Amino acid sequence: MKKRLYKRKRTTLGKMFAKAMIIPILLTLMFAALLNVSIEYKACSDAEEHFENVIENIEHTIQFSNDENDKFGGAKNHALMSMGMTANVDMFNFQSSKFEYFDYVSAKNDRDSLVVSAVVDENGNIMLSNSVKMWCVFRSNDDPSQPKWFYCDPQEVKLPDLDKLIDDHIEAYYTGKDKWSRFDITGGYFNFKEHKMIPYKIQLQKGNADDLKTKDIVINTDGADLSGYEYMEFAADNFNSGKREYPCCTFEEIWGVEQEKIDKALSEHLTMSNYGKNYESDYEYAINDFISHSHVNIDGKKYTLFVELKVNVWVNWVKKLYCTIVLLFFLIVTLLIFLRCWAKSVKNKAQYAFEDYQRALTNNLAHDIKTPLAVIGGYAENLIEMRKESADEKELNYLSSIMDNVAYTDNIVARTLQLSQTEQLKKPNKKKVDIKALAENLSAKYRTALEERDIDLKIEGGAVVNADEELLSVAVENLISNAVKYTRDGGTINMNADKKRFNIVNDVVENIDTKDLLMPFVKGDKARSDKGSSGLGLAIASAATVQNGFSLQVECKDKKFRAMIEY
Repeated sequence: MKKRLYKRKRTTLGKMFAKAMIIPILLTLMFAALLNVSIEYKACSDAEEHFENVIENIEHTIQFSNDENDKFGGAKNHALMSMGMTANVDMFNFQSSKFEYFDYVSAKNDRDSLVVSAVVDENGNIMLSNSVKMWCVFRSNDDPSQPKWFYCDPQEVKLPDLDKLIDDHIEAYYTGKDKWSRFDITGGYFNFKEHKMIPYKIQLQKGNADDLKTKDIVINTDGADLSGYEYMEFAADNFNSGKREYPCCTFEEIWGVEQEKIDKALSEHLTMSNYGKNYESDYEYAINDFISHSHVNIDGKKYTLFVELKVNVWVNWVKKLYCTIVLLFFLIVTLLIFLRCWAKSVKNKAQYAFEDYQRALTNNLAHDIKTPLAVIGGYAENLIEMRKESADEKELNYLSSIMDNVAYTDNIVARTLQLSQTEQLKKPNKKKVDIKALAENLSAKYRTALEERDIDLKIEGGAVVNADEELLSVAVENLISNAVKYTRDGGTINMNADKKRFNIVNDVVENIDTKDLLMPFVKGDKARSDKGSSGLGLAIASAATVQNGFSLQVECKDKKFRAMIEY
């Protein structure tokens, strides 16, 4: 209870919250670092897993039965479609990933991400690759076994209108701009033997059924080699609308990566003499660039399957998401810290109000006691003067005891008022103070007492501190007085001042329990019945020290009592 009643330094909610803000800042920095590593590790781990799946899928597809009558037109075409589909895989949401909110970043809408696959011969010539291609499904009837897959390779047909259409489509993925979501082929040239097609008439569509926007375009096919191709026309949105008018052609997707990326990857990493896998990394704790060389057989001839998968984790939206999560974490922790400080502030206000009430009560009592004490002391003094000739020794001893207790009580009242006055000082008047010179001046008044008890006092060191000289004098004098009072006869008192602290060490008869010794009216065990001690000296010193912005610490070990003012 004493600690609560005599709490020294008060604080406000603002100061408490400002000091506590170091916690959310440090926690947020640690969380941000952990989240950074976690995002990179998760994305790159999923990329490595998908990298293995890509290789396995392509190798399996290439070894597929080379039946030219199947829906793909043979294993090569099937492999082309599988290779094209891998180029558009989401970098943060592979089939094995559980992080479904990372489902908007893919190789096709991040310029720095890369999924390249190519089959090359022994001379490094590209036989198959996942370069950009347009894919569609042709149906002649409603037999589910009849659909045929066709593709158009813009690198092969070299039509400027088609190149622009595909380039605009890819650019829309990179920039996030509004794009045509469907390309319904309403007329085109079809090579049924090789499962190739060249679009001629296309209806572009975007929006939903309630707000569908369309645009019809015609691809200029002048200069295209149309030998082996048959021209056909279809109804727009024929299959998906449920009309089922045959024959029909359903646009599937544009899959693949730019030819420039494929050429760059092959020129930098293709090594015909080195088969296996190797890895590179742009990050400290995760690998993000995976490269593989393996053998595949096509028509009994050995080829090299080259696959490179590079994931760029820190695309713009991931950066934004990262910053948002970190900010939310910071705000949540800050809110929790604020609520804790607010609760503590409410408790402190109640405590401060009780302290003010207790202090006012103590001051009023002290003032009220002074007058009757003076009267009692005056009466006792008059009785001694009147009875000094006629009173017996016992009566005079009673009167003397009354005078001693009046003086003791008056000293307690005076010290109590001094403590109250010291604690209520609002703003100290600070200036440069030589603390060694101050200690020397304050020690001079105790020279006689020191000589009588054969106590050796030494003052060493020196320091100039920025403090209220009056408050510092109160603190130092009370510490010196306490040391002189409780140093054993023939003992020593050593004072030392430096740039960090002022020390007073004195010899005592036995070790003292210093717990709560800085509280008012608390005395050491041997001093509890000492009428020369009020139990307020160290409390006053502590209050004066705190008002100066310093701190007072006391300890007792090996029969040496130490008081330290740290500034």
